Amino acid sequence: MKKFTTFAVSTAVSLAALTGAAMADEGKAKGGWYVSGGIGYNIIDDVDVTGGSFQMDDGYVVQAAIGYDTGDITSYGKFRVEAEIGYSENDNDSATPTGGAAVNIGGNYEQTSFLINGYVDFFPGNNLRPYLGVGLGFIDGEQTVTTGTLTASGSGTEFAYRGAAGVSYHLDDNWALDLGYRYTAFEAAGDVESHAFVTGIRYGF
Repeated sequence: MKKFTTFAVSTAVSLAALTGAAMADEGKAKGGWYVSGGIGYNIIDDVDVTGGSFQMDDGYVVQAAIGYDTGDITSYGKFRVEAEIGYSENDNDSATPTGGAAVNIGGNYEQTSFLINGYVDFFPGNNLRPYLGVGLGFIDGEQTVTTGTLTASGSGTEFAYRGAAGVSYHLDDNWALDLGYRYTAFEAAGDVESHAFVTGIRYGF
């Protein structure tokens, strides 16, 4: 986690430095279709289930999306709507029965997400654009648990929701770098809440 935090802080500082060196231009008001991709660090909170809880190691997430950007149409900024597909994987760490001690387990937890996201990008005309967003969709999850020579697995598809925040730096009229936070949650046997810190790139047509 320390290495990732250092990376995130350095990236934010670099973006701020670039902003100080670059002038805003009218091209940032341009809208249209875009594609994006990103990769990041994924943290899943302890999952409480009947009879105990699961703990998972930190993992990774990859995402890709296609969307539409309105361009700067209000004094606040612009809107984006996109369809996103994502995949994350976290190794199991341990299981803790109610009233008992944690037991180490093997296996992993995989999530494939399909979400429709909406964003508001602030600071019209600037190269550096902070944003907020929400999303709704579905997550297909599969968990495999191993203890010794025994293996068990389960899967399911659930309704999911998301909150997002971040900042984009526009390199030119088409390319933008992105650094963001994604909170995604759904309910299966227990509430599954993940926190992803994602860095990505976006290309507008």
